[in-house]
Amino acid sequence: MSAAPAYSPFGMKPNPTHQRNRRPLFQRMGPYLHLLVIVGLAAPILVYLGIMQTLGWRAPVMGMRGALGYVSSASGTVLLYASPQTRSYLQGIGGNYEVLLTPWRNYLSQRDWTFKEIQDTSVLKKYSNGVLILPSALALGKEERADIMAFHAAGGAILTTWATGTRAGSGDWEGWEFLRDLGTTAHGEIAPSAEANHLILTGESPLSRTLSAGQRVFMSKTAEPILRLKGEASAARLMNWARVTDSDRRAEGAVVYTDASPTVGRVVSFAFAESTWESHPLPIFPLFDDTIAWLQREPAVTLAAWPQGKQAAQVIEMDTEQGFANATAFAAQARAAQFPASFYILTSVAKQFPDVLRALAREFDIGYHGDIHVSFKGQPLSEQGKRLQDMRAELTSILPKAPALTGFRAPTEGYDATTELLLQKNGFRHHVADPNRTDGRLPLIAKQDGVPLDQALIVLPRTQRDDLNLHWEKLTPEQTVQALIDDADQAFETGSLGLLSIHSQNFGPDSALTRALPDLLAHLKTLGRPLWMASASDVAQWWRERERVRLSSNFTGKRLEISLTITGDKPVKGAALTVMLPHKGPLPVISSTKIGGVLPAVLKIDDYRAALVFDSLAPGNYFYQATFE
Repeated sequence: MSAAPAYSPFGMKPNPTHQRNRRPLFQRMGPYLHLLVIVGLAAPILVYLGIMQTLGWRAPVMGMRGALGYVSSASGTVLLYASPQTRSYLQGIGGNYEVLLTPWRNYLSQRDWTFKEIQDTSVLKKYSNGVLILPSALALGKEERADIMAFHAAGGAILTTWATGTRAGSGDWEGWEFLRDLGTTAHGEIAPSAEANHLILTGESPLSRTLSAGQRVFMSKTAEPILRLKGEASAARLMNWARVTDSDRRAEGAVVYTDASPTVGRVVSFAFAESTWESHPLPIFPLFDDTIAWLQREPAVTLAAWPQGKQAAQVIEMDTEQGFANATAFAAQARAAQFPASFYILTSVAKQFPDVLRALAREFDIGYHGDIHVSFKGQPLSEQGKRLQDMRAELTSILPKAPALTGFRAPTEGYDATTELLLQKNGFRHHVADPNRTDGRLPLIAKQDGVPLDQALIVLPRTQRDDLNLHWEKLTPEQTVQALIDDADQAFETGSLGLLSIHSQNFGPDSALTRALPDLLAHLKTLGRPLWMASASDVAQWWRERERVRLSSNFTGKRLEISLTITGDKPVKGAALTVMLPHKGPLPVISSTKIGGVLPAVLKIDDYRAALVFDSLAPGNYFYQATFE
């Protein structure tokens, strides 16, 4: 018996053929649906990637950590050379080469670099544009040296550490010729007794662009002594904790770099062995990141610390307390040198010299130095708050504009988190702090939840030895002048905030500081346009404005794409970017990808860097491309 026919919901007997033809499209495709969906999605993506790669874009891939990376060509591979000759030499003297190799393996793996460890230099010819790391490769035979120099001549970049190449394959002493052939000059070793165990980094350097100017990185003392090196340029120096170095090592570097010509590879030499940083690697990893990128001739851009293409800032302020009348002499020297000095006023003393204070306020930047010369640190909130109110009242009795003054410097540099909290709540917008406040040498914004940028407290760390430090060093007048100049030069060379603090009681007519300051001011003028001579209030205001600039960038392989966003509701004037050049010398060509976009002035900083300086940028988004010869 045949089965009863099925009926449609509408009471009509369905036509099997018609039913089959009316099946939904996804049912008729059946097992091919997933394939067609994948092809439909993948085809336009592949076409897009193909077009973009022909324009120089690197295809993105997902790394092991889930971070978006980029496919690197074989020619750009990082090569880690585990030198067999060095291994044999170290074994012969009771050493272990693995101790020097392992830190690099860990770093390269943790930072997701594409790298290959090699033990035979003959393979270098396959990687003409790679980066070769020679980790303390002390002993190198003639063939190894020849292969490495051929790799370098063909365009390969080289990173050496410590005393690489100073011994023959046999282990016999060869001297410094190998490093010299690479463009690095060695002047022996730093004495173990020297207090030179902190790496002080240069800001906005091609090799340390992601680190703060003057950043202090501790280096362990080890059996491998640190070398004294010179190259074309330096990205870091070895100093003591206070960032002071011996005068005979002022021109030397701990991280030096050279770019001899466009046809050969770049060279970077570290004066220290891996053992100096293996126990605390994270602080130094960004230096390695920037170094390898530079060796690969990858251009980069960073937000400049200072406005209008300035390379460093210099502030000189007086703690105006005992000897208050001596401020007049300091003001006269600053006026003669056209230097915008700052004065922080101890109000209980200022009441005794109202005419001096009024004269200073007509011409110079004025801030508060507290009510009495007693530290704020550790005092209860209520007591600190009362002191701030008292000092304002005392100054207002002399200066009607006193309530509008927003600068502060704690007496004896004594303050704490409570002080900073009260300063911000009471309308203060910057304070000059002690050198311990930060490991870098740039201003910073005090972290306080819920505080808008325009009300944030800017911290300006003192970065130079003051008159009290110099006094305890028992320097001669000539040595005092040189110490002041050395500290200012170091701040300038590292792109830092130079902040010199002097005390009114030590600025009498016959004091060493009074006689030395005119020489310092004259020297600062010789540094010219790259140095921004500014008041403390100007620096604090700039740092607040700088915080409104947001920068992102992407290197496509042929051009550097730059995106800027200006937040807030007012233009930012004088914003600047620092571009690290892929080739020594030629400046980039900058174009806007928006019609009518504001173009920056392109200024040469040195052979390795250029500044992009904007006259004024209104709030909004800006897009640029930098191309290079």
